[in-house]
Amino acid sequence: MISPETIEAIRARLDIAELVGERVQLSRAGRNLKGRCPFHQERTPSFVVSPERQTFHCFGCGEGGDAFSFLMKSEGLSFAEAAERLAERAGVKLEASRELSPQDKDRLRMKEAMEFAAAHYHEVLLKDPAAEPARRYAAARRLNKASVEGFFLGYAPRQGRLCEAAQKKGFEAQLLIRAGLAARRPDGALRDYFFDRLMFPIRDAKGATIGFGGRTLGDGEPKYLNSPESPVFSKGRVLYGLFEGDGAARKARRVHLMEGYMDVIAAHQHGLKTACAALGTALTPEQAALVKRHAEEAVLVFDADSAGQNAAVRGAEVALAAGLGVRVGSVPEGKDPDEFLHAKGLPAFEAALAAAVDPVAFQTELLIKRAGELTPEAKSKVAKEVLATIARCPDEVLKDEWVRRLAARLGVREESLRRAGAKAAPPRRAALSPEADAPAPAAPAALPSIERSLLEVLAQAPSVLEETDDGDFSSPAALELARAMRRAAPYDKGWAARFLEATPEGALKSAARALLHRDLPEDDYVRVAREKLRMRRLELQRRRLSAASGDAREMAKIVADLNLGTKTGA
Repeated sequence: MISPETIEAIRARLDIAELVGERVQLSRAGRNLKGRCPFHQERTPSFVVSPERQTFHCFGCGEGGDAFSFLMKSEGLSFAEAAERLAERAGVKLEASRELSPQDKDRLRMKEAMEFAAAHYHEVLLKDPAAEPARRYAAARRLNKASVEGFFLGYAPRQGRLCEAAQKKGFEAQLLIRAGLAARRPDGALRDYFFDRLMFPIRDAKGATIGFGGRTLGDGEPKYLNSPESPVFSKGRVLYGLFEGDGAARKARRVHLMEGYMDVIAAHQHGLKTACAALGTALTPEQAALVKRHAEEAVLVFDADSAGQNAAVRGAEVALAAGLGVRVGSVPEGKDPDEFLHAKGLPAFEAALAAAVDPVAFQTELLIKRAGELTPEAKSKVAKEVLATIARCPDEVLKDEWVRRLAARLGVREESLRRAGAKAAPPRRAALSPEADAPAPAAPAALPSIERSLLEVLAQAPSVLEETDDGDFSSPAALELARAMRRAAPYDKGWAARFLEATPEGALKSAARALLHRDLPEDDYVRVAREKLRMRRLELQRRRLSAASGDAREMAKIVADLNLGTKTGA
């Protein structure tokens, strides 16, 4: 665990707007910044960053928190891993406290099990007689020794041995199951998760093995099998080959996104070290954000079949939304990159990549080809599809140029396209770019309107919390939020993050995030907070008067309290 003092030092030196702005196109919205949420696909921006509070909140999916939360969610990191990354960014030396949390201990042990499994599979591939079919397959796919060793390829034999070897090393059965290395048979016996597959270890940005892909050597299905989701592995948050080509990608400021493990290894083997791949899925916003940490441009090189073309369009849209430069390349002769590289070599492949086009030109020609005859109805359909892609680009200059080119290609007036683009929101399209529904956010805790109004302004002027007490809040939810606010003192740059930490998960946490990110019209929040507090107390006193109307002694006490409060301005 990281010491609280170190966490506060990191928060004090970080600017969350700068951190988030590297992954999300933000624009000013009052005192806050607003953009499209990187954690779910949305048409209308509902993701808010507060530079003053140093927090973020999405009113669409409910995600929120501080810089630590953002990095953990964006890259699937533990708190300790995020703290290490942010400490380096902020120039803060990490000071660890005595022990790791149970969750971090569990994640660390899982990664140790993954590293053991990678070494086990690799050793089997190199030396075990049972791996001869896998060695023949690797040779048939023209994988050289450097590729096998550099990507640490392995083999999971038909008669699995990993579980037995791992348990002898002290890894518990339940840990192996949670890590996706083992499963239970119907009779309850433990078995290896992978068997009779060529194994591709999947590494995170630091080079730690977090999962595996396995390619069957026979006719079994699925042809490729990935590790199941686990506390250390999420296939939508990692790119195969990015660690191995990190230096080349940073130097070129470019990555080449491909479809499969073999494509990436073939590219690296031939000298194109910038190749990486999503793990059998369309590019996700998290993967696009990961690319943006390493490069400025993504060249998508997908298979020439219909599925590959559709994946290229979907990936281009996600990369555009992340603020990446995007081009789409086609492999000649209908081959995939692996086949073409081995058949023609790197110079021919690079020549093909040099002809890569922007995503709008690629999608336009793809849709025109599919339409056949360009009837007026076909032009309208193509225009709607392409305009939806253009709308995802945050660069207004590029958007303007793409609309001009689209009009020329379709033989229609620019003005017509611009009117259509202004009216139409990006549609839900099953054919080329399905959008994921936003996960339902936790419903905020129910707060009486007068107490919500007071808490909203107190969130902007937290120093006034010192003038409140528990009696100012009648609802349990409002009282718990006010107590969490006071527990988060002092009211410095890190106060909002500590307030969120002090609030229980669920409805209260959702309410806390919403309170912090309301863009209120007032300027003098301290004055407004005190006025609202005074009005709240007057309202409570009036209620007490009404309830005690038959008790003269109680009424006299209330009137005295009311007069005292009026004189002191409370």
